[in-house]
Amino acid sequence: MKNFFYLVALFFLIGCSPKAGIDPHLSVEEKIEIKEEFNSLFVGKWNIENNSDNSSKGIAQCYINSLEFTNEGKYILKVSDLNDPSKRPRFFNGVYLIIFDESDPTKIEVDKVFLMQETYNEEASLPEIGSVATFDSINISDQGDLSFNVSFGQQTSEFCNVGQKLSIDARKEEPIISDAPEDSNHFKIQKQWRLIRIDAQSSGNGDTSVISDPLCKLFEEEWESRCVETPENPTSEGCYPSNTVVITFTGYGTYLWTFYDVQGKPVHYEDGRWRWVEKSPQDYSQFEVDFDQSQEYIQTISIVELSDDNFVVEERQEETVNGVVFELIFKYGFQPASFNFTPSDCSI
Repeated sequence: MKNFFYLVALFFLIGCSPKAGIDPHLSVEEKIEIKEEFNSLFVGKWNIENNSDNSSKGIAQCYINSLEFTNEGKYILKVSDLNDPSKRPRFFNGVYLIIFDESDPTKIEVDKVFLMQETYNEEASLPEIGSVATFDSINISDQGDLSFNVSFGQQTSEFCNVGQKLSIDARKEEPIISDAPEDSNHFKIQKQWRLIRIDAQSSGNGDTSVISDPLCKLFEEEWESRCVETPENPTSEGCYPSNTVVITFTGYGTYLWTFYDVQGKPVHYEDGRWRWVEKSPQDYSQFEVDFDQSQEYIQTISIVELSDDNFVVEERQEETVNGVVFELIFKYGFQPASFNFTPSDCSI
């Protein structure tokens, strides 16, 4: 794939005074190629190196922790409350749109980037602003670094000030693997997967027992952590239980769990890092995960099956109860999040 410097060279050639008999206008094929190059440039995880408040009234509340664009046209945006560091970060994910300026027939420039909500219909008419955020004044350096202004949209109003504007400088991370075959598990895993089944059993002291309804137990624990009234969580009014959960894996070592309640609203997020286990039995057959961005990879997951429409993994844990060591074996079954599904009926 051509790199960013190809774009620079292409723009330079296009911008030069044309020789006699050469049409300076871009052809349809050239326009498509340039847009594809820009799309490829944005894909990746961007380290945020600066969050400057551009709001005229100093109303800044949110700042951006991380930003990632995927090959599927999706994004993951993580923001925190500048005024309350104790508050859990908020995640937004959905569809992103790159808006091009083609007013000059001899060149194409990136005008804006819109971050839209998950339910955005890509067949709808082009929006004027991003429902989650709008990026403008976009500048791409010769080294591929990114700077832009961001204003938050109405979908963030419960967490951010909609009138807030930030100036962002960002540098792209390197992918965790750069030379994996295109048909390998490394690329197959990179999508949104919906958890549809958990099988669990416990073995110890010569006995093996099946753990009942582990998927419902997962949703019940998530609901209790979010909705049961405690001094830290004084109200549970309008707090609905979750009944489906999706995990996203990216090629830059990010994973994100998103729990959805019975109304289809995302209500809880858990993120972390993942990486492939070196010298696993087969290439890309085991991966390690950390939790809460601890940077300590403390759990190994084995892939049982991974195809375009099915993903099964196994996790083994040990715990000691009254001096007896029990082995817990969990097997998780996923399908692509885009597939039709029946929400779990757990009667929480």
